[in-house]
Amino acid sequence: MSTKKTIALAGATGHLGGLIAGELLSNPDVQLRILVRPASRAKAADLEARGAEVVEGDLSDEAALAALTKDAYTVVSAIQGGPDEIIGGQTRLLAAAKAAGVRRFVPSDFSLDMFTVPEGGIVTADMRRAFARIADEQRGDVEVVHVLIGGFLDRGVLFGFIRVIDPEAKTAYVWGEGQYPTDWTTYADTARYTAAVAVDDEPIGSTFKAAGDTLDFPGVVAAYEEASGSTLTVERLGSLEDLDARIAELTSVPDADLRSYLPLMYYRAQLRGQGQLEPTQNDRYPHITPTTIRDYVRAEGL
Repeated sequence: MSTKKTIALAGATGHLGGLIAGELLSNPDVQLRILVRPASRAKAADLEARGAEVVEGDLSDEAALAALTKDAYTVVSAIQGGPDEIIGGQTRLLAAAKAAGVRRFVPSDFSLDMFTVPEGGIVTADMRRAFARIADEQRGDVEVVHVLIGGFLDRGVLFGFIRVIDPEAKTAYVWGEGQYPTDWTTYADTARYTAAVAVDDEPIGSTFKAAGDTLDFPGVVAAYEEASGSTLTVERLGSLEDLDARIAELTSVPDADLRSYLPLMYYRAQLRGQGQLEPTQNDRYPHITPTTIRDYVRAEGL
């Protein structure tokens, strides 16, 4: 009889989901089971070759969710999407986990502390909080753990989507004074912490918070300059009230593209001191030494 813990994962073919899957597969005490749409099975070929058990289906398929969660210790969601996926799909996944007697459920949050951001401040945080409220009511004995990591310390996020720093333009951008600490964690470290949460034998609580680095805006600039050997031009874009006005302008456009204002919503929360991870719990898993901004800039040659 196998003594391995079965960890069920939805979203394994996405970027972060793939990293989480890789971390779990590297643990000899884990049997990974993943939910994959039939049309996407080829994307999971490498994971399947490494030993992942594949369940074909999606979050609307009750039979597939039952097969995914059967005898699982933890269910991890790394799905992305809108309300249909984050609220509807995850609610169905949690119901299957509860019916299967799963110990723990990790929703697809992986963000700043959305519970301290005002309603309407970040539209995607509103959606994730809506699921959290449902989970509180419907989880039964399942421990629901929200993994919170700040913003992604990544070319595509800190140096792209949110664009605190543009490495090519050698420019850093800020609204207001940037005096509040902001938290940043790489995708790889997020995956490591999530895998650790998934197999943890002890109760964790409703949130697990970890960060690779925590620095205010001047600190982020200094870390980049030290690691890159470059000097940044700081461009001050206006006050926080100007930022509010800019977001209001962008969201008032009929059929506005979410990507036009969502980065500003995240940055606004950080610049207002909202969503801070206080306190972080890095020391719960001392075998993980997360990457700092200096580490990342040096490694990536930014």
